[in-house]
Amino acid sequence: MDWALLLAWGIKILSLFFVILTGVAYYTLAERKFAGFIQDRPGPNRAGIFGLFQPLADGIKFIAKEEIFPKNVSKGMYLLAPTISMTCAIMAWAVIPFGGTLPAPEWLTALTGVATIDLQIANPDSGVLYMLAISSLSVYGIMIAGWSSNNKYSLLGGVRSTAQMISYELPMGLSIVVIVIMTGSLKLTDISDSQKDMWNILSPPGFVAFFIYVTAMFAETNRLPFDLAEAESELVVGFHTEYGAFKFALFFLAEYMNMITMSCLTTLLFFGGYNVPFHLGAGSHYQAFIGLGFFILKVLFFAFLFIWVRWTLPRFRYDQLMKLGWKKMIPWGLFAVMFAAIYTVYWKEGWMKLFI
Repeated sequence: MDWALLLAWGIKILSLFFVILTGVAYYTLAERKFAGFIQDRPGPNRAGIFGLFQPLADGIKFIAKEEIFPKNVSKGMYLLAPTISMTCAIMAWAVIPFGGTLPAPEWLTALTGVATIDLQIANPDSGVLYMLAISSLSVYGIMIAGWSSNNKYSLLGGVRSTAQMISYELPMGLSIVVIVIMTGSLKLTDISDSQKDMWNILSPPGFVAFFIYVTAMFAETNRLPFDLAEAESELVVGFHTEYGAFKFALFFLAEYMNMITMSCLTTLLFFGGYNVPFHLGAGSHYQAFIGLGFFILKVLFFAFLFIWVRWTLPRFRYDQLMKLGWKKMIPWGLFAVMFAAIYTVYWKEGWMKLFI
């Protein structure tokens, strides 16, 4: 067994985990700041300069609060639910390519013998299927949380949230199938690399698939205008009504992790991933760093879109949500798949010449 290689992998995984948790913590702060701006109030501004220590204060609060277990809960399943949600949110990051290959720092090369670092934990041939599988498993955390809480409000919240997520997995899957057909691969790096000359959003099927995907993305992450899982006026915050302290924090962090994950996927599937527009910096020693920078900028835009939409649009009714998913999104998704097949066989080369 190559212990040096295992050490290099361990350092990469821990570094990514640290970046994820830090990014999610400050994403929550960014949302509260933008919400304050939109509502003409300052937002968090007491903990540290400009409120920069607010995420740290929130973390200490969640850890320090007393853990309370409601009467007659199914304790094992009650504790398992937030664990499933958090685990699925973290596992999804394992296959996301953040960029190309970077030269390893000298200290890491001396310690492990590794000369380069791939900005990705794993790169399986079925990366898209892996992401869809993890997305499907996250439903169980919400469903189990609602059932195990011994609260009818929580159960109703869990049922409607589960129905919502399963319903919108179908159009999301169809929109991703469009990209798979056009690129001919399930590998996320292949999908990103196939957009060096033209982003998928610029193709007619990709343009249609993008709007299907973005709509399903908001529903899958339980965000406004589709946050029916947390319709406070109806369900007392839904499936996690009986959760508090650190257990609630796991659900909270998982939601924001999923938002960032979906922003990464949107960038990879439709907006060229880590490829730089007009081949800027191609062939230079800093190409991987430039690609990473552009990838982060694209992800930040879609992360901001989640916040912008939340504080702009009103909540849908549940019947409107389900009608949109089954009667509108799925037929449009099937049309987009058929359109992508025809486009790929007959029109793709001619269309690409307009952009190359």
